[in-house]
Amino acid sequence: MSAASSVATPMAGSLLVLHPCRWMHRFIEHTGEIQVELEAASEVGIFEAALEAFAELASADGDREPASHRIELATPDRALLLADWLNEFVYLAEVADFVPGTITAFELVGDQLRATVAGHRDHPRQLVKAVTLNDLELTEVDGRWHGRVVLDV
Repeated sequence: MSAASSVATPMAGSLLVLHPCRWMHRFIEHTGEIQVELEAASEVGIFEAALEAFAELASADGDREPASHRIELATPDRALLLADWLNEFVYLAEVADFVPGTITAFELVGDQLRATVAGHRDHPRQLVKAVTLNDLELTEVDGRWHGRVVLDV
């Protein structure tokens, strides 16, 4: 788990993953849902944290054939863009057995998001059905970015 420290396990109710000076995410379980709290020093960091949170839920110990995907999204609402970002990974996991790993290119300008994400093909460990709009949040407070998404599992 890279340069992160964690507390508990995803299935024990809450998992907190810290990335020094970069971003963090925390899982909070609900019945049939997992709430993911995100925090980062930048808006781009929120999207990085969201990718890592999804990868942590989906990754399994399969063959790990390298793969990458180009993602292009557009919506005037940045919180919805965050939900669309994660929903793209839900789709890719379902149809291409793709588990994201790292962002190799990322551009967030206006209502446009363009990215290339490297990862691997695997059989996702936990099937995320969708990202809901319940409690969806993306805000900046005192120079720190905070996000919240709820995953239907």
